[in-house]
Amino acid sequence: MKSAISYFNKRIIREDLKRFWGIGALYFLALIFTGPIMFLISSNESDMINFNIERYFNIYSHGFQITFSVIFPILLATLIFRYMQVKSSAGMIHSFPFTRNILFNSHILSNLIIISIPVFINFIIMFLVYKGLYTGEKIVMSDVYKWFFITLLINYTVLFMTVFAGMISGVSFIQSVLSLIFLFLPLGLTGLVLMALDNILFGFVPEADTFIKDFAFKAIPVTNQLYKEKNIMIIIWYIILLFILFFVSKYLYNKRNLETAGDSITFDILKPLFKYGVAFCTMIIGGLYFSAIVRESSFWLYFGFFIGAVFGYIIAEMIIEKSIWVFNKLWGLLPFIIIAGLFFAIVDFDLIGYEKRLPKISKIESVYFDSYLEEIRLKNDYGLFHSESNIKAVRNLHKMIIDNKSEIQNMPVEESRKHISIGYKLKNGKILVREYNIPKEMFNNNPYIREIYESHEYKKIRNKIFKVDVDKISDISIYVNIINKNIVISDKDKVRELVEALKKDILNETYEEIISTKEPWAEINIRCISEICGTKRQTLYLNFKKSYKELEKWFKENGYYEKVRVMPDDIKYAVVKDIQELKDVEKNIYKIADNLEMIRGKKVEIRDKNKIEELLRTYNAFYRSSYLKNKKYIVVFYLKNGEMIVGSYSDDDVPNFIKSY
Repeated sequence: MKSAISYFNKRIIREDLKRFWGIGALYFLALIFTGPIMFLISSNESDMINFNIERYFNIYSHGFQITFSVIFPILLATLIFRYMQVKSSAGMIHSFPFTRNILFNSHILSNLIIISIPVFINFIIMFLVYKGLYTGEKIVMSDVYKWFFITLLINYTVLFMTVFAGMISGVSFIQSVLSLIFLFLPLGLTGLVLMALDNILFGFVPEADTFIKDFAFKAIPVTNQLYKEKNIMIIIWYIILLFILFFVSKYLYNKRNLETAGDSITFDILKPLFKYGVAFCTMIIGGLYFSAIVRESSFWLYFGFFIGAVFGYIIAEMIIEKSIWVFNKLWGLLPFIIIAGLFFAIVDFDLIGYEKRLPKISKIESVYFDSYLEEIRLKNDYGLFHSESNIKAVRNLHKMIIDNKSEIQNMPVEESRKHISIGYKLKNGKILVREYNIPKEMFNNNPYIREIYESHEYKKIRNKIFKVDVDKISDISIYVNIINKNIVISDKDKVRELVEALKKDILNETYEEIISTKEPWAEINIRCISEICGTKRQTLYLNFKKSYKELEKWFKENGYYEKVRVMPDDIKYAVVKDIQELKDVEKNIYKIADNLEMIRGKKVEIRDKNKIEELLRTYNAFYRSSYLKNKKYIVVFYLKNGEMIVGSYSDDDVPNFIKSY
C-alpha cells in the first residue's frame, strides 16, 4: 500500500504556499473586514449586532461572502496552474523528476490549504463573536457549523471548476472566463431556453416548476438552494461533483499535450463542442433580442436565432484560431443550423402536441384559474375549483383559446390584453399548466369566464371574507376618505349582520358588477384578533360597492347610510365635459381635470340633486382608467369641502340625460 507521501511532494506544496499565501491573506482580510470588524463597530447596539450576525451566517444574504467565494478560488487556481498555460514553464516544470500525478495532487492540496485557512480562522473568530456578542434566538450553534461547511463547499466547488477549466484551455484569461461560465451555465442556459420557448410555444409557462429548472437552481452553489435545502441529497450531489471534477481534471492533466499551452481549447475533440455551445447560447440571445425589439413577429424571432448563431460561431472560431480570418470555415455551422431548424420546426408546428394538449374531463381532479400562476396552490390543492361545472368551464375556455390561437397571436401590439393562467391537477397526480395573453374584449365577452366568475365556488375562493371567523373580528371600519367620513362598528351582533349582508352581496354579484370600474362608495376594513386565513395580516380590506344592495339596505336600517358614502348634499355641483374630440393619447385625466375650461367640447353643469345622485352611482373611477382611451365624457364633482372627485364615462354607461344636452 502506498504511503500518502507518494501522492504528494512537500517541496512543491511548500513552494506554492510560499508564492501564493498572499491570496489567502487577502481572502482572510476580506472576510474579517466584512464580518467581525463590522460587528465590533456596532458593538454598542445589541439589536444591530444580532441583525448583522444573523445576516452574516446566511451566506446568501451577505453578498460579499458569496462574491469572495467565487473570486478568490478562481484567482488562486488560475495562478497556481498558470505554468500550464505558458509553454516554457510547462516544459520546465514537467522536466522535474516528478510524475504528473504528484504535480497535480500537490498543486490541488496547495489550493485547498490556502483557501481553507482563511475560512477556518474566520470560523474561530465568528464562533467567539457568536458566544460573546450574540444575544438573539434565530441563530443556534448548528448554524455556525453549517455556515463553515457551506462556505468551504462553495469555495471547493468553484476551485475545482477553475482547475477543470484550466485543463481544457491553455489561456489563463479564457480559463477564468470559462470558470464563471461553468458556474452560471446551468442557471443561465435554462433561463434563456425557457424564455425562448415562451416566445415559440403558445401557452408555455416559463415560471412553472420543472425537473430541469429545479436541477439548474440546485446544480450550482451560487444560488441560495444550497443553504435553504434541507435534503441531504443536495450535499451528496456537491460532494460527488467535487470528486468528478477532481478525477476528470486529473485525467485531462495527464493526457494534455504540453504544446497546447497558449491554445484557447487544448483538446481537439472539445473544439466543436465549444463552437456549437457558444453558437447555441448566442442563438437564443439573438432570438430574444429581436423578439423584444419587434414583438409579435415570428419572422424576427427566427431571424434573431439565425444571426445569433452565426455571430456566436464566428466568435468561437476566432477565439480558437486566434485570428479574424475565419469566414471560410462557416460551413462548419451548417449541421448546427440544420439540427436547430428541425428542432424549431417540430416546436413551431407543435408536432409534439404541447399547444393542443387538453386533459379529459374524467382525468381532472381540480382546476386552477387566475391572472397569474401560483403553482404552490396547485401542489397544495389550495384555492382550486372542484365543481364539475367550473372544471368544464375552464376546460372549455382553454379549448376556445387554443382554437383561436391565430387571432390571439396576431392581435395588434397596442390592443389591451388580459393575462390568464390555467392549471389542471390530474387524478394521477400530474400537473398541467398554461398561460395566455388574450384580447381584453375576448375576456370581457366570454361566456365561460362569465360562468366561472358568477359561480359561488369562485367567489368564495377569491374573497377571504368567507374564510374569516366572525367571532374573531374585533371591529369593522368604513372610510370615505374624500370627505373624511368614517364609522367604526364593534358591536358583535352588528358585526355579524354586516358580514352576512356583505357575503350575500358578493354571492349575488353579476359578472358585469365584478369587473365594473365604478368607484366604490367606501373602503371597508375588517380587523381581526388573529391572522386572516391564508395571510399574515390582521386586517382584511374590502370595498362597499355601489352594486351591494344588501349592505346598502343594512346601512339604511341602522342609520349609517349617509355616513358611509358621498351624498348629493356633500356636493355643490358637477360638471360633465364632452372629450370626444380629443385624441386617445391626449386623454390624460389629470391634465383634463386641471384644465377643464381650456379643453374644447360641450360642457354641462349639474346642480339637480337627483341627477347628481345618478352621476355618483354610474361614473367610472379615474384611478382605474387614468388614460381615458375609448372614454367620451369626463365628470368632475365639486364638493363643499373644497375637494373634487374626477371620473369618466363611455357612450355605454353615460346617463341618458347627459346625451340629451
